Amino acid sequence: FGIRHARSTFYSRLESMLACKPKIEALAVEYAKNTLKDGLNLVLYDVTTLYFESFKADELRAPGFSKDGMHQQPQVVVGLLVTRSGFPLGYEVFPGNTFEGKTMLPVLDDFCARHNVATSTIVADAAMLSEALLGQIVARGMTYIVAARLASASDQLVDQVCKRLVMEDGRTVRVKSPHGDMICSFSSKRYKKDKATHEKDLAKAKLLVAKGEPGKRAKFVKGGKQGYALDEQRIARTERLLGIKGYCTNIPRSKLDNKSVIARYHDLWHVEKAFRMAKSDLATRPIFHFNETPIRVHLSICFMALVMARMIEQRTGMSIRAVMDAIWKITDAVLYHPQTQKRITIRANIPAPTAQILRKLGMPY
Repeated sequence: FGIRHARSTFYSRLESMLACKPKIEALAVEYAKNTLKDGLNLVLYDVTTLYFESFKADELRAPGFSKDGMHQQPQVVVGLLVTRSGFPLGYEVFPGNTFEGKTMLPVLDDFCARHNVATSTIVADAAMLSEALLGQIVARGMTYIVAARLASASDQLVDQVCKRLVMEDGRTVRVKSPHGDMICSFSSKRYKKDKATHEKDLAKAKLLVAKGEPGKRAKFVKGGKQGYALDEQRIARTERLLGIKGYCTNIPRSKLDNKSVIARYHDLWHVEKAFRMAKSDLATRPIFHFNETPIRVHLSICFMALVMARMIEQRTGMSIRAVMDAIWKITDAVLYHPQTQKRITIRANIPAPTAQILRKLGMPY
């Protein structure tokens, strides 16, 4: 980006580095369009939290619900847009106490306006499910696919879904709901997982009731000063919904059938993979900066690294961790003659697998 800096002047140039964010995202969008041939008519969105090695909060660094389990430390919320194949397109940073459902539209509006993208479908998880938010998406002429909250659905809706699914593996149904068409599917594999979790929660609840304690985040315990008891109604509803997953969309069946809607939603794992990669391989967290500008520059650098990592994975067909391990095997020995002050570089023979990676990336070696 034409920025040159010395260590002593690094912080004095942060403003100019931060100004590169639009160009960074523009290059990512250009690569997705021209190289990956992605029309960007469907984008995936999710958020994560990044904590700081500090207990001092401010307007940007604020305590909130932490996906890292660091609830006592200040954090920021990061929203990320990716293509269906998981290639990063853009991001935004929000104060750490921002509800994730309020982050999507600002990111989406800014993205579409700056890159002249007419995104038609947005895929997001259940945190984005609210009538107000979905209404705003529809008002923008877009379609959506979001996870449904079956636990809070009406009894009539749950009855309708359960009767039509008849607990048949792979079966799907589509019913009307306040959030558009609700598509539900039953999976025997999901049933086994849900049942194991349910039995664990139920055993915990019974133990708390026996002790006369409410517990923290106890799922099936109700009561107060008069005593505690099992919430039999909630237990029965949970047992009825074991193995069932719901999705809400405003895309009619004539344009996208039930299985295709579910497949689009399951693409969200690409965003989750991007966050895992950023937090582990790219070491995005924890953040040690204190002021807003260096924090935002830090995340810009991490976003660039994420873009490069995904590009490398797609070109090589290998994970970024495997590529990094191979690249680190390239070693140089530098011999220095103190009298002539000459330096001679001797490079070891590059292993064939590493050389193949470099060829795929178009890098000289």
